[in-house]
Amino acid sequence: MGRLLLCVALLACGANQPAVKGPSPTVKLWIERAEKAEENRDHEVARKHYEKAIANAKDPISIGYARREFAETLATWGEIDSARGQLEKAVAATPDDPIAWQMLGIVRASDAIKDYDGAFEALEKSKQLAPRSWIPRRDLAVLHWKVGHKKEALAEYKAMLDLELPTRLREKVKWAIEELEREAASAGSDAAAQEPSP
Repeated sequence: MGRLLLCVALLACGANQPAVKGPSPTVKLWIERAEKAEENRDHEVARKHYEKAIANAKDPISIGYARREFAETLATWGEIDSARGQLEKAVAATPDDPIAWQMLGIVRASDAIKDYDGAFEALEKSKQLAPRSWIPRRDLAVLHWKVGHKKEALAEYKAMLDLELPTRLREKVKWAIEELEREAASAGSDAAAQEPSP
């Protein structure tokens, strides 16, 4: 189940992210071939094509793109640690790529790695680079809630309401806000009930 959620989150990475200058045509060609092989479930051929894309990447944009795309596929194959390594190299090559930072945050937060500090760092960087994108904020909110930082989760969800959101997501965000506020009110009344009376 965790692997499915990771895959869904990674596939949604590109929405509402700013565009950057593109990778070289050779790298794009190898990535297209890798994706076609992956569509045909020929994982070994896909892997070889991703590796060729990386080998042919000579400029930072191409390097970041090739490694980011390979990382996304590695994550779907369950090779989370390898995906993390590719993403760390991707952000080193293109430190202004909010998609790579967001994906790195998701991978670091995965059940396979559980590097929550590193995940928060990467997701905050993604949010900084793409302040009008809801994706890093959503991922930050979910991670904060997961580790018990409910005030921080609530702040991220509330900030999302100022962004352009799909209708269904807006409704889910409102539900999360209501749930977190209800939990905070319940915790407050429980604390008050435990105080000794004078």
